[in-house]
Amino acid sequence: MGFIDWFKGTFGKQTCAFCGNEVGMMKRTKIKNKEFICNDCGCGCSRYIQKYRYTKDELLGHMEYMKRQGRLYEQLEGRFTMVVPSATIRQSVEFYDDHGLFRIRDRDTDNRYAKEFFRYDQVAKYEAYLEESEPSEQGKAKEFGECGVDITLVGANKDMGQLHKGLRAHPYITETIRVCVNNRDKHIGELEVNQIIGHFNRIFGVNDNTKGLFSFGPTTQQRREGEAIKAMSGVFGAAIKAAKTGEVSEETKVQVADAMNKVNDAATSGLAEYTRRADAAEAQINYL
Repeated sequence: MGFIDWFKGTFGKQTCAFCGNEVGMMKRTKIKNKEFICNDCGCGCSRYIQKYRYTKDELLGHMEYMKRQGRLYEQLEGRFTMVVPSATIRQSVEFYDDHGLFRIRDRDTDNRYAKEFFRYDQVAKYEAYLEESEPSEQGKAKEFGECGVDITLVGANKDMGQLHKGLRAHPYITETIRVCVNNRDKHIGELEVNQIIGHFNRIFGVNDNTKGLFSFGPTTQQRREGEAIKAMSGVFGAAIKAAKTGEVSEETKVQVADAMNKVNDAATSGLAEYTRRADAAEAQINYL
């Protein structure tokens, strides 16, 4: 390839493989197989995926996935449990506990990109981050830049043996998502970060096996395990009865399903309940 051909290929206009429009270098992304996607078509993708890693067909499949996410958002819009921070500077996290989902609200990109949810059971790790710089004058404290939470989805973590039980991989996103909740006030930002971390801790039952100073009786996790044992005992009785009659009643089927749910709840520190809620929410979508 000569210099002229290289120059045209790099800086000249190229045809978008999705809409057919010719676009310049600043308005496109190169994808696999030496094809391109323009910025307008790229808005049909998640803002968190690296489009250059995919072929055209793979991105078309992803765009269909994002359309389903959009329909899910239309059904659930505004039905969140809580938002942190409530008056965001740029980004915030919307928690939809009743549906086992959360989404990241971004002031700068929400109107350009398709809306999308993440499932609680797709979260491999979450941790606070703090960006500070050295002071402009010697002897002064470091200068605050921003703070927030890094959320790593299961797809970004290959060591499944070290993950919370009951997790599943996200179908597309492999990167850690950085959510900046404050870039003006460190102290307020710390409160907001602690709210997000604390809420995720409740979802994942981080402290469910501990007791407070004045708490008596079993812990939350011990109660789950007790309910699972009791439910399974009832199932054994129903199984013996079914073996004698040769029939499995609808009541028995419900009893078995409930027992399995309680066993899964105990095994996952309560996460399985949010998995069932997310499954139910996604089942309401009319797939293409």
